[in-house]
Amino acid sequence: MSDLALQARKYRGTFSGLTAHILQRATGLLLLVYLFLHVHTIRQLREGPAAFNAALAGFHSPLFKLLEIALFGTVILHALNGVRITLLDLGVGHARQARMFWGYAVGVGALVFLAGAIPLFLNSVWKP
Repeated sequence: MSDLALQARKYRGTFSGLTAHILQRATGLLLLVYLFLHVHTIRQLREGPAAFNAALAGFHSPLFKLLEIALFGTVILHALNGVRITLLDLGVGHARQARMFWGYAVGVGALVFLAGAIPLFLNSVWKP
């Protein structure tokens, strides 16, 4: 039996469980890419303040601000889905795992994301 089939079986073969599984892995990889970018930027401090300031200058573009908002959403989804997965691994909520994903990880995550992303967008990307 393949690894994907075992994971689907673990989550009772439901679409929500598999979606949550794939999103958890994808957001984890995106956070890893961000971590490498962050470490690379901080490493510029070894070259002196001028090199560090030059590295930071590229982060002030509207495109990068949109990527920061996407990072915010990625962190929220990864964190809330991680809590849901932890509860499932502890044996809590197996019968409600689909509702936990769509209601808690996605629903509450979307509310938290909007509460943080709207001010970020208005203050850093869209300046009328």
